[in-house]
Amino acid sequence: MYHHWIVLFYIIFFSDPTTSSSDPCYNYNTLDEYWRDIRQYQYYDHDDTLVEWSGWYRLYLNGESAQMSELCVSYVGCGGYTGLYLNGSHPTLEDGVVSLEVLGTYGHQCGTYRSTSIQVKACPGDYYVYKLVKPDVSIYIPSYCAVTFQSISSDPCYNYESLDHPWRANNESGGYFCDESFSWNGWYRLFYYGMNIQMSETCISSYSCNTELSLWLNGPHPQIEDGVVIREVCCGYYWSSCCDFKSSPIRVKACPGNYYVYELVNPQTWCSGYCTDVSTISQVVSTVRPDIISGYSTTFNYDPCNNYNILDNYWRSTLNYWSMYEWDGWHRLFIKGSSAQMPEWCATYMSCGGYSALYLGGSHPQLEDGVVTREIYGSRYDQCSYYRSEPIQVKAFPGNYYVYKFIRPAVSIPAPVYCAVPFTTPSDDPCYNDTSLDEPRRATDNYYYNNNYHHARCDYNVEWKGWYRLFYNGQNAQMPESCVHQGMCGTEFPLWLDGPHPQLEDGVVTCQVCASIWSGCCDYKSHPIRVKACPGNYYVYEFVKPFFCGAYCSIASVSTTSETIPPIDSITPPIITSAPHVDPCYNYNVLDNPWRSHHSSQIMCDTWVSWNGWYRLFIQGQSVQMQDTCVEEYSCGTNAPLWLNGEHPAVEDGVVTRDVCSHWDNNCCYFQSNPIKVKACPGDYYVYEFVSPTTCNLAYCADARNINATSITVMPETTITTETTIKTTTTVNRNPCSELNCSEDERCGMKNGVYDCLCNDDQPRPQPDSFDFSETCESSSGSLSVSRCQLFEAGFPADVLHLNDPSCKGMVRNGRVEFHFDNDEHVCGTNLVANGTHFIYNNFILGTPRSEGLISRKKILKLSFSCVYPQTQTLSMNMAINPLESIVHETLPAGEGRYQVRMTPYEDDEFTQPFTGKVDAELDQKMNVEVRVEGVDSHQFALVMDTCWATPVNDPDYSLRWDLIVTECPNPNDHTVELLQNGVSTSSRFSFRMFIFTANSTKLYLHCAVHICLLSSNICSSDCNSGHQRREGRSLDFHDSASLSIGPLTMSEGITDKWVPEQVKVSEASCLCGSPMRLLVLMSALTLF
Repeated sequence: MYHHWIVLFYIIFFSDPTTSSSDPCYNYNTLDEYWRDIRQYQYYDHDDTLVEWSGWYRLYLNGESAQMSELCVSYVGCGGYTGLYLNGSHPTLEDGVVSLEVLGTYGHQCGTYRSTSIQVKACPGDYYVYKLVKPDVSIYIPSYCAVTFQSISSDPCYNYESLDHPWRANNESGGYFCDESFSWNGWYRLFYYGMNIQMSETCISSYSCNTELSLWLNGPHPQIEDGVVIREVCCGYYWSSCCDFKSSPIRVKACPGNYYVYELVNPQTWCSGYCTDVSTISQVVSTVRPDIISGYSTTFNYDPCNNYNILDNYWRSTLNYWSMYEWDGWHRLFIKGSSAQMPEWCATYMSCGGYSALYLGGSHPQLEDGVVTREIYGSRYDQCSYYRSEPIQVKAFPGNYYVYKFIRPAVSIPAPVYCAVPFTTPSDDPCYNDTSLDEPRRATDNYYYNNNYHHARCDYNVEWKGWYRLFYNGQNAQMPESCVHQGMCGTEFPLWLDGPHPQLEDGVVTCQVCASIWSGCCDYKSHPIRVKACPGNYYVYEFVKPFFCGAYCSIASVSTTSETIPPIDSITPPIITSAPHVDPCYNYNVLDNPWRSHHSSQIMCDTWVSWNGWYRLFIQGQSVQMQDTCVEEYSCGTNAPLWLNGEHPAVEDGVVTRDVCSHWDNNCCYFQSNPIKVKACPGDYYVYEFVSPTTCNLAYCADARNINATSITVMPETTITTETTIKTTTTVNRNPCSELNCSEDERCGMKNGVYDCLCNDDQPRPQPDSFDFSETCESSSGSLSVSRCQLFEAGFPADVLHLNDPSCKGMVRNGRVEFHFDNDEHVCGTNLVANGTHFIYNNFILGTPRSEGLISRKKILKLSFSCVYPQTQTLSMNMAINPLESIVHETLPAGEGRYQVRMTPYEDDEFTQPFTGKVDAELDQKMNVEVRVEGVDSHQFALVMDTCWATPVNDPDYSLRWDLIVTECPNPNDHTVELLQNGVSTSSRFSFRMFIFTANSTKLYLHCAVHICLLSSNICSSDCNSGHQRREGRSLDFHDSASLSIGPLTMSEGITDKWVPEQVKVSEASCLCGSPMRLLVLMSALTLF
């Protein structure tokens, strides 16, 4: 074990004179070490007995405030081997400084050790400080544990995800679904076929709830008055005690309506799942859910060919494994920006990002078929048609793609996900654009285990790209078409074609691939591949990653000719070789992990890394090379270190392939991992094309024996290389910081082997959880920006970010990544959602981290945002703002939209001359009025006048009123009212003849209640001549409303004695216009003399 130091930052907060300088709440050290997280299931050698503890400490995890855990979690060492946690609850503010016992967990046994007690204090601002001391030295590698809980911005009782998984019930069994494979995020409410259900509070035996280890709540559910509480989660170990293992604690809250919400997290126990108790099933009680927008996706054209949502989720690929998602609607499928379609087949253990992979039970339609209905089947482990889901509609379109009307799958199917598979047509004939694959280990007579060595190779570790032609020692070869015995072809599960090869006239065909296992020849089905027969009696194959440790088999072709690899000049067009287009000596990733040194002893695994391309090894900035001799076990940061089984090449050798061995069980080559490519470069260094090892825990080893502790850090320089075969000179700038243009608040740095702009240490982070997100909304457009350096520190360089449409990339400006969308040329996948109270433009920033560096690459960044136009707001503008118009301005908070509504009287019937100055309005004079909304998309919305009325005073709620427009149509009791247009565009118009209420009143005030309607609903305009009563309630075409007024309209003094029309009747308004949900805007302005 090597001694190490923990770097601590000492922070002193200067406060007002009333704050004591000795108060540890304002005088503490900051301790932010990610490996202390109680939810990290890994062991290291961080030993807190070796730390020189001094004073008080405040805990952080990745920049977020944290606290010591009050609960035990089995098999969690928090950076060491014995996780230390508090034996009791944290104090409150009024408790002051208290002493608490510290217990240690070793393995699955909680409280195995009792360490030295520590002092704890609660501080204003909802955090704690700890006077940490050296743990008891008799404890095996102890480490203080930390845990963080996300701050709750909104009540989780009304901000949760529904989880209707009947298969989680404690009366279900037979499946092996593992919740550590789900991407848990936030709060969940549990359902059982639409009814309430809750987590079990009592012991559940293993293999229940369709999982191996059943998770249950070790304690009663809270009451409503308890608020959010933390609960321990238990599971029994197969047939042992009920709470043999303790998983990560979760938060729980009781909600009005007799239900609970749970903040579920990844369990720490394999293979475990959260259980529900069927004895707690109850009917759902309707409750008020504030701040929840429940709407529908609005379409602008009913033809799905031109009206579909883009669904580009990389994890939906049939090549992917585990995730979770639910949705509905018409969609077109993409995978990483490339067009895709649903598979018409199933493969063993295919999951497509969930547990149950859904595929099409039949072929896709032709263009002439129109919309067709297809069955949907779901797989379960190695059983392809185990489930049957709801049918969906499918349609083919010009351009060689399909759209699908997806619906919610049956809730009885565990975690179902619709699958996608790339659907591309080769741009070049693969017969002349292939890569030669000559690996004798793929022979059908090559057993994977001999001479006491494991030689099993796994093709799921190979980064397959394009088409391949098989050779065997230079002779033409092909895949076998019949059963190959298990263990042959240098792998555990050999892969072979389940059927004959195609003929030349067949073109490109899709073939099923079988895997031989112990129980049978084709019990497992791998991912299908495309195959083509080529002139010259050979085949090419588009290989993809299998789902399990298998390898494609090769057998010498049965041919009437003795043809081997033909000379290049005999082939037309020429073969395109697989040589790299750019010399890897000048196009590599920097891999600088000190733990890869021969002198490190961490436990890492390179199978976790998504390797991509070539790498050059550094240790603390100094160039090193891979070990090419046997390395001791438990070194190089892993259990079984990987070393190069063969000497490094010389510069003149070019790119060579070398075997890779790992040392285990006193055998230097106990595991023979996947071979890698190596190249020697000018400047006395090497580059390596690393690939994923065959198993864990294996990691590539760096040879740091020749490092000079006083040497200067290696910085690659500008290098000029000449490719003699191309006869061109390429200049490559090797300074990675020169083109980044970091702002004054940033600095160039490297993270996980990638150079980009990091935040300065003193740079404030006002919104670290949202990367300092800023948004501006205007009508149907929006602009937003995020901090570049905060994104990069989280593992997301700016160039991997885009909006819902992958083509909508961000632009870096002054250290911020800026995005823009509108409804014209830059829709960017924006989705319009609407309901009876709002209309919302939704989009999100999506990013997938680069694949360099030893961190998980399965996560993605998704920052959702929206521009919202709300209804439920009351504004009052009593000052005169414009004598010609009544205008409603809505200026909304960040993230909400802005628009305005105007009401204007016009002199002429053509609505070209608004009233200006003083106007002499006589009784029975025709008045033309226009109401217009500005700041919304005229292609999507129309303005509808619900009701317009007049009052003798400046109060729209005054009891005396005369209706002009009633339920969007003219008042049948006033034949002078003409409705000119309503609900057809962003402006509505009507006219009436001037009147007064009494001979003693010469003023008239006009008011209108309006709302905004989606044109695509086709119900914005009313047929006022049909005699049918307009609907009484609002349907979902209603999105935003306003009431606005103009006046007074004053009768000319010279005609006050004129006849008052008999039809003008004063009525007591028993039901005032508008509704409690409407936006009321009081305005004054226009006086007519």
